[in-house]
Amino acid sequence: MTIAKFSSTTDEIMISPELKEKRYVYNGETVNRKVEFPQKGNRPMMSRKRSPFNIILSLFLISVLIVFYIWNKICVNRLAVEVNDLRNRHTKILNANEFLNAEINKKSSLERIEKIATEQLSLVAPKEQPVWFEVDLSRAEIFYK
Repeated sequence: MTIAKFSSTTDEIMISPELKEKRYVYNGETVNRKVEFPQKGNRPMMSRKRSPFNIILSLFLISVLIVFYIWNKICVNRLAVEVNDLRNRHTKILNANEFLNAEINKKSSLERIEKIATEQLSLVAPKEQPVWFEVDLSRAEIFYK
């Protein structure tokens, strides 16, 4: 079985008649079927023209979005640094406040005050208990008017 031959004189390909005829494979159905929907053929591809204005506009919008994104990142980083600095400052102030409270407690202790009163100011502790008395507020109002 010869499928194709080259002709030496014309350099053309000769196709055998066996390949030219259509061959059908029988699968049990009749060949004359009616097609309900006609098949569409391939349409030619139309290349879509892009205008330079749309390209420039899209590039501009993309660049603006990139600039805003980077600007946002820079602002967030600055705010994070500022928050960190403020936290450090707050911690230092709390430590200083604790130190000052400890100093106040140390200097206001009764033993220290008694020692300073007896040694530096030559004060003496009382030998008898103090007497408590009550003030009549109606009589005290007369003096404050």
